[in-house]
Amino acid sequence: MKIFVHCGLIAILTFTLAMAGEFIHDSYPFYVSHSGELIKMISSLIGTLFAIVLGLLISSSYSTFNNQQSDFNSMAVAVANMDLILKLYQDDTRHLRKQLLASIDRVLKTYWPERSQAGPKDISYDILQEDAEAMINIGSAFHRLEGVSQDDVNAMRQYTNQYLATHTNIIRNISNQVPSLLLAIVFGWACLLFFIYGILGSASGFEIFFLFLGSIAIASADFLILELTHPYQGLFKVSSATFDLLYQAILVEEGLDGPSAAQSA
Repeated sequence: MKIFVHCGLIAILTFTLAMAGEFIHDSYPFYVSHSGELIKMISSLIGTLFAIVLGLLISSSYSTFNNQQSDFNSMAVAVANMDLILKLYQDDTRHLRKQLLASIDRVLKTYWPERSQAGPKDISYDILQEDAEAMINIGSAFHRLEGVSQDDVNAMRQYTNQYLATHTNIIRNISNQVPSLLLAIVFGWACLLFFIYGILGSASGFEIFFLFLGSIAIASADFLILELTHPYQGLFKVSSATFDLLYQAILVEEGLDGPSAAQSA
């Protein structure tokens, strides 16, 4: 909701400044016509700056989104490998698979809060504590099992470390958002650009309509940046498909009937 409000304010501001430019054009036509070439050159300069930096911001935001998806896929691979090792000793590791299932359930409810009745909550390093305790417990309990090979113990340690390291990286990347001041500067250029467009315009209804469409386009660019850098809320979300498939597979294999069974582990 905050993203839509932010984008709406940008659309209103750019369109308002365009109308202010139209007012200046009508109020001081002599000065506008006398300085028309200079105004056009400044408009070109600002437009170039805006286009370059906006393109970089959108590209960086899209990379952030893709990196988050890649990290989640990597986490799912680590969990899948842990589960495969546990299945080698299925008679002795049923309780450990339930703990692993509970960890998956916790991740799904943390990053996709629509799955949880508690609703969304802040994502911080505090949520790593439960995961770290679960991974340490699984690794220690697996190590104490009789008949477990050292290679499997080492592999389990590797995958639990990979899981925690990737989860830490996800949280670190979430905290590295686009600076608000940078967004303010870039979209300040957009507002100034529309102000100049208004000065160079003729205040016709047809022209005002296209200025309105342009302000919506500027707001949509802000929408893309904010959505892609907040990949767990809004319309553009990182897919949970890899975790969902793994979660359902373990439920079926263990004969469990849903999240409540996982949480009881």
